[in-house]
Amino acid sequence: APLMAGALKAVGRVDHAVIIHGVGLDEISPMGPASILEIKNVAPEGEPKVYETNELKFDPLDIGIPRCKVEDLRGGGPEENAEEFRKVLLGGDETNAKRDAIVLNAGVGCYVYGLADTMEAGCELARKALTEGKAEALLKDWIEASQEAASA
Repeated sequence: APLMAGALKAVGRVDHAVIIHGVGLDEISPMGPASILEIKNVAPEGEPKVYETNELKFDPLDIGIPRCKVEDLRGGGPEENAEEFRKVLLGGDETNAKRDAIVLNAGVGCYVYGLADTMEAGCELARKALTEGKAEALLKDWIEASQEAASA
C-alpha cells in the first residue's frame, strides 16, 4: 500500500484516494476488517498538491454488517451474476453478503468522491440508495441512454 500511495502522489493528479487491503481481497468486504491507506490533497485549490496520508482500520461490524465467508461472495456465470446484481438494485431491506459488499465499496466511493464526510456515512448513503430503489432507477436510465445511443 505505501508503494501505491507513493506512486499516486508522484503522479500528482489525485486529490483523494484509498488503497485497501481487506481479508483476502483488495477491497472492503463483509469477510472482515480492512486496512486502508488514505491519501488526500490538503492544498488550497490552484496551489501545488500537498498530500496528507492516514492509516485507517475499517470493520464492517461497526456499521452492522455481519461477517461472511468467501463462498457467500462468489459469483456464477454472466446471466446469474446479472440477475444477482438486479436483485441488489431492486431496493428493499433484504440483505445478503453480496449486497453488503456493494454497500461497503459504494460507501467508500461516496466518501472518496466527497459525497460523505466519513466512510461510515458513505455506507449509509449507499445503503439508503439501494433500499429506496435509487440505484435501480439510475441503472434503468443508463440502460435506456445506452440503447438510444446504440440505435442512433
